[in-house]
Amino acid sequence: MQAAEPFTKITVASWNIGHFALGKAADSRITLDEAPDKALAYRRFIDSIGADIMAVVEYSPEFVRDADGRMLLSARDEVFVGYTNAIIGPKWDYNGNAIFSSGIPLGMGETTRYSQATQPRYYLATDITLGGETVKFVSTHLDWNQGEHGAEYRAIQIKELIEAFDAYPYVILCGDWNVTDASEYDAFLRAGYRMANHGTVGDLPTYPAGDAPRSPLDNIIVKGFVPSRVRIFNEPTLSDHCLIAADLTMIH
Repeated sequence: MQAAEPFTKITVASWNIGHFALGKAADSRITLDEAPDKALAYRRFIDSIGADIMAVVEYSPEFVRDADGRMLLSARDEVFVGYTNAIIGPKWDYNGNAIFSSGIPLGMGETTRYSQATQPRYYLATDITLGGETVKFVSTHLDWNQGEHGAEYRAIQIKELIEAFDAYPYVILCGDWNVTDASEYDAFLRAGYRMANHGTVGDLPTYPAGDAPRSPLDNIIVKGFVPSRVRIFNEPTLSDHCLIAADLTMIH
């Protein structure tokens, strides 16, 4: 009997979940009374994506908090219970990164802080195995500051990501990139990456969620893969960002 070929195509999603507060606060604003219905809505939405692995930014470990900020219900148990594997990075104000997967084992998570940022910013990286190859999978959230240092610091952060994974042939970078203009992504194109957003399908607005998204802030950026079937999921009752998903096929 012939052995099964290792799978080389996966569905990946990236979502700024807005701290379960529609991006209006750095902590969940869901009450205990609201929790059952809200948790069900989040689970149904996530299940509808069918992602093998998902990067989440603006992640709060607390789905419901008490008046003193202590956890009453965890987001891992209430919202992401359908994913068997998880790596949760530290939460610093609006910056909290996480990675969830089903059927794909996750290696140890490694947190690296960017050298320049107006707020604490970092990327969360882990190893996954696809097609017998090691793939670096990253969840990140770049600098928001849109004033004096915004684009300058984001360029530094993008450069640091490119340099950190230069030696790796297979890389998947997910997150909210906070670009003021999609041309900020071009540094990745020059470094040999492909992308779901600002790629062959053009610029796809993912923010703000609702009737008129206008900015392509969220993206899945890859090396050693070809993105296809790129989709945007717009559910403004759950987050102020749309979710972006794509199928990724490994290049051998």
